[in-house]
Amino acid sequence: MAKSRYRSPQTTGALAQPLPQASAAVIDGSAFISVTPTDPIPVTWEERARRAWTYYIEEPLVKNCVNSWRCFAVGDEIKLASDDEAVKDGVIELHDRLALSTFVKDMILQLLVKGDAVGYKRYSQDGRDIEDITCVNPTSVKVRYAQGTLIEMQQYPEDAPAAGDGLVLPVEQVIHLRWDAPPFSPRGNSLVLPAFQSIELLRDYRKAEQAIAKRWATPFRLIKVGGAFNQRVITPDQKMLQDIRDMVNKMDMKSGLVVPFYVGVETHGAEGSVLNVEEKVKEVKEDIIVGLGLSRSLVTGDGPNFATASVSMQKMLVMIREIKQIARQLLDWVVDDWLTLSGHEDATVQYLFNDLDPNDAVDLKKLLLELYDRKLISRSSLQVKMELDPDVEAANRAQEKSGIDVLDEKQAKPIVDMVTLGVLDVDEARSFLGLGPKSTTPAAAAALALGGPAARAFADDSICDECRHFEDAENRCAVQRQETTFAARACRFFDRK
Repeated sequence: MAKSRYRSPQTTGALAQPLPQASAAVIDGSAFISVTPTDPIPVTWEERARRAWTYYIEEPLVKNCVNSWRCFAVGDEIKLASDDEAVKDGVIELHDRLALSTFVKDMILQLLVKGDAVGYKRYSQDGRDIEDITCVNPTSVKVRYAQGTLIEMQQYPEDAPAAGDGLVLPVEQVIHLRWDAPPFSPRGNSLVLPAFQSIELLRDYRKAEQAIAKRWATPFRLIKVGGAFNQRVITPDQKMLQDIRDMVNKMDMKSGLVVPFYVGVETHGAEGSVLNVEEKVKEVKEDIIVGLGLSRSLVTGDGPNFATASVSMQKMLVMIREIKQIARQLLDWVVDDWLTLSGHEDATVQYLFNDLDPNDAVDLKKLLLELYDRKLISRSSLQVKMELDPDVEAANRAQEKSGIDVLDEKQAKPIVDMVTLGVLDVDEARSFLGLGPKSTTPAAAAALALGGPAARAFADDSICDECRHFEDAENRCAVQRQETTFAARACRFFDRK
């Protein structure tokens, strides 16, 4: 019986060893790390905040979107007003000394980019005034919450976050704001977080675009020397290769070069299909803008229809109001404390934002004014809808009230009409217009003081033509012995004809 040519692996130890893997499987994987996709969203909040800040610094698109939200909501400067002059002067001095506008803008920037904003205020030595307010880097602090209440906050150095116990910040002197986070979450979420993947994809497209540009700008050329020509094989030697190399290196790129028939050139790098990076980058930029909360129709200029574009604009306005409400909360944190320290607890302070609204709400304001003209809403409701404080505005009107502007036809004409209709006399109308009574001569003042017929004459606006002492032929007063006119106002010597 013939023996089998094959042996069982159980009986042969050499054949039981695993076969060597293919060469492609044992290649070092580190060579492909640069092109291996990774998760662009870090796990910890600190890493996400630092990554978001890096994107804000390095990516112009991210910076423009975040700054647009901040400018739309806050503007370039915040002004403070009050109905009390002493309080008004105090809050203006507080605003200039503490740079409240800069503090609010820095806090909102940290809140939108990193998801957290931490403010710290320091009191004076006597505890009667606020000496300084600081916007603290939120990535340098550790917070502890218990039942939704902040109980501890410590600040650590950026270069050594684990060194020592850190600097304890008193909770009563700290404000901690969180963006897009529930009350039980100790940290907020960055506005840039939804755009992390799109930003990384945009950077990959930029790298591909740079590589393609280099490939097209610097093509790879191969110079072929020798070969088979007409049943003749030319084998180049070292001297021939060096001569051809020197000839090519010394050539003028703007002119032609004559070479032997056994020299040929092949160019590689500019052929083949090219990735349409421009279209890809445009799509990714739109994804980043949408991830940052802005409307795609606002950026690209197109949309499904006007209704959806209008709804997206309203959504943006709501978000702008949310950011503005956070700015008011920061101002209340400083101003309310200062009012308590200065003894003005009952005073009210109004915040005026020089904001840039993409929708100036002209139609809405016209509608409110029409409702007020038709007596359908009150003046207070109108002011509240226009984000004005009715109490402050009433106090300002009382201070600025100086009568009716006589040059304003809309204000003066109704009073003139009432004088014509006999509803008001001239003196009452002059008082409404802020004018004093008509100037009287000394004789008229004496007549009014003496009373009698002369006083009644002045009260009735009598004229010289009604007096028996007036000489018509010479336009002369016989008592005062001086010239006068018949329409002149009667003096104290008046004697009716």
